Amino acid sequence: MLKFRASFLVARVVIVEEGKVLLVKHQDGEEIAWVFPGGRVEENESVAEAAIRECKEETGYDIELKGVCYIQEYDIYYVTYFYSSIIGGNLTLGSDPEFPKEKQILREVKWIDLSDLKNYQVYPQKLAELIQQKNFFNNLIPVPETFL
Repeated sequence: MLKFRASFLVARVVIVEEGKVLLVKHQDGEEIAWVFPGGRVEENESVAEAAIRECKEETGYDIELKGVCYIQEYDIYYVTYFYSSIIGGNLTLGSDPEFPKEKQILREVKWIDLSDLKNYQVYPQKLAELIQQKNFFNNLIPVPETFL
């Protein structure tokens, strides 16, 4: 008999402006991580739509996707990172509608100097290192039609 593995998709955005990157602090008990804004793709939603929606929910910003800059596979999920730019909205800490108010894991949203990233527990660490390279965003993959 074939064994099937359940998996799901996650969409995140990478926004870098004036030498700073936008990150969201997640905290669950003692566990703290700084991550790129984003979250799970919902049923009947494209990966691109999820990235735009999740960024708005978590940061207050409306964004435009410029291209895919990183993809990572984990045990049961796949994460697509879109390089993006802000086109509207205002910075504000959002919430995760999947959790009640007392169980929220979103703790802070802020712009962090690229030169200070080494002082933060950023996930994925490899992407945090790559975005600091001068030409990293020169080789974006156009957003595939299937992601729209």
